[in-house]
Amino acid sequence: MVPYRSNRLLSDIYAPWLAFCLSDIPGCWCSLDSPGTDLCGSRDILYSPLVAAFFSPFAFVSQNVTEVLWRLVLGLALPLALWFNARTLFDFSKKEFAWLFLLIVPLTLSSLNNGQANIIIIVLFLFATGTASQSRWLTCAFCGSFAVYWKIYPIAFALLLTVIFPKELSVRFLLGLVGLFAVSLLLQKPSYVLQEYSSWFANLASDRRRELEYYGRWRDFYLLLRLIGIPISAMWWKIVQVTAGVAAATICFLGTIRRWPLVTLLFCAMSLAIVWMLLFGPATESSTYMLIAVPSAYLLISGWSNDAQSALQITSTVTYLGFISADMLNSWCHIKRNVHLIHAIQPCFTLCFCAALFFWWKRHLFNEGDESTSASHRSRVENSCS
Repeated sequence: MVPYRSNRLLSDIYAPWLAFCLSDIPGCWCSLDSPGTDLCGSRDILYSPLVAAFFSPFAFVSQNVTEVLWRLVLGLALPLALWFNARTLFDFSKKEFAWLFLLIVPLTLSSLNNGQANIIIIVLFLFATGTASQSRWLTCAFCGSFAVYWKIYPIAFALLLTVIFPKELSVRFLLGLVGLFAVSLLLQKPSYVLQEYSSWFANLASDRRRELEYYGRWRDFYLLLRLIGIPISAMWWKIVQVTAGVAAATICFLGTIRRWPLVTLLFCAMSLAIVWMLLFGPATESSTYMLIAVPSAYLLISGWSNDAQSALQITSTVTYLGFISADMLNSWCHIKRNVHLIHAIQPCFTLCFCAALFFWWKRHLFNEGDESTSASHRSRVENSCS
């Protein structure tokens, strides 16, 4: 019974946030006579006015029904997106998908219970990579653009996809962002919507919560640097953020030049974007690490396949079990905020995930090189015999 009581504590923490998103935001947005409430100026709400419009239909039902419907939407969207991505990107069978789904359930259950919108972001990521593999560029651009309006930092994912497909996605992403902005203007009084966008950008730009404590407020690479004794300043941290983003973009650009397999490019782009958002993003909480559930499950399945290397098998297993342990610790135990060593568990296993991703990438490129070499050898043999 102790784990259940502790999990209730975590749910109580997110209850005011969920009530605000599913009750206060829709009510204020739908108040046509005097909208006036500064929704996007709240420091605890990082969503755009377009997301407030997305929540607005919930204003017409009771809060209890709204919370059930919202969790139902999240619970249906994730397996559908996962099924679509697994079939289009990796050609998973039903058995492989069953294993994949069972692996991500423990890492996403707490977010689903708390109604966290991070599930929507990973759903959009999965649909974007799946549609990109099918050359459905408009749908891919829409998913990437819509993710940016949920929380601004998914723009890292959109930019990495643009690096891989500059001709196909650069203009479409821009049109998607502009188009969604225009749609939000049509859903309320334009003057009010513009005021909300101004408050949203001002709120994001003025966020100084990282500087309130020596170790910061978030579970990211900044915390790790502080723990090992590097007193990094706010200015240098921004340089580190930009450097990490440029490094991720460089990897994707080199992969495009060297014609890596499409699956390798897309999975690397999604994984690198998630790693950047977790380790170098503006506000990484324990619930944000739900985003890495799907990539870590993919790597674990790949690590235990027949021809996998032991390095990939070990690192992917350690990564997955580490995230499971950290999620259990956060969900079942009431951890004090100043226990920074415990807060560093998830960032450390994210670095372990990067190692597993490297071994997966190495294995895929090595197998691709072997297949091309065998094909060219067979071609030369056939030509000599003829």
